[in-house]
Amino acid sequence: MPASGADVLLREMVRLYVRGQRTHAKCGDGTSTVQCHVLTELLRAEGVPQQALAEKLGLDKGWISRAVDTLVKEGCISKLPSDQDRRSVMLFLTPEGRARARELEQELNNHAAQLLKHVPQEQHVQVQESLQLLLNALSAGPSSRAECSALAVRPAASQDWPAIKRMLLAAGLPLEGAQEHLAHFVVGEAAGKIVCAGGLEVYGADALLRSIVVDAESRGKRWAEQVLARLTEQALQLNVATLYLLTTTAESYFSRLGFLLVHRDHIPEQLIRSREFQGACPASAIAMKLYIRRSLS
Repeated sequence: MPASGADVLLREMVRLYVRGQRTHAKCGDGTSTVQCHVLTELLRAEGVPQQALAEKLGLDKGWISRAVDTLVKEGCISKLPSDQDRRSVMLFLTPEGRARARELEQELNNHAAQLLKHVPQEQHVQVQESLQLLLNALSAGPSSRAECSALAVRPAASQDWPAIKRMLLAAGLPLEGAQEHLAHFVVGEAAGKIVCAGGLEVYGADALLRSIVVDAESRGKRWAEQVLARLTEQALQLNVATLYLLTTTAESYFSRLGFLLVHRDHIPEQLIRSREFQGACPASAIAMKLYIRRSLS
């Protein structure tokens, strides 16, 4: 299909729309993107188990757990035991959380309304019909979440490097400096084959997230999220407070996971001196960061 096909246009529209929503609602300021998702989802349906919320949002349970814990501390969410299963915890918005979620929802709706002002009035019905078709398709689409259970994520070993190198080369990702930091890499195996990988370059309280790659035959199964979650847990164990990354194609994906755009002038000098920043990634790559710890213990 040509580059102007409906599939490409849809992806580009979603990428720009999500970026605009985050900026308009200031999700990257006082509230992270994942927390925004949690608040607005609970506004639609409260009293859901945390695991069910993670599955509904299509995010790893580790990301959801950290967002929920932060919102609980801020007095926006309360956890109550389930009447049917005392081992299960149900999530509810507090009055403060509901007010915050409604304010956020209004900001997002205002942004959407402003976009529609640029569409001629006589075409609004056509736009609404097209959006309804897309909404129906999304609602009916099968979930690939169950496929995650087929993946086993483990620390990388020296003998895993050829498989990691093969995937990086196939994906057009840089090799420079990767093998030097293999001790902080993880790999994912399915059916006895390494199908995904990712790693960290740790510089004290900061770490560079790099080489997140999934084998071409295994994409679309959300396995990259499991790699990211495992690397985040590893970073926390190493007392890392902030993750940084460079990307040329996955800005919207990492934005959905809570990463924020950051100017290179605000990146720690140690990271700037890394092989990836010093030329392994093109100068056009976008820099992003994610706070995973408020203060070091």
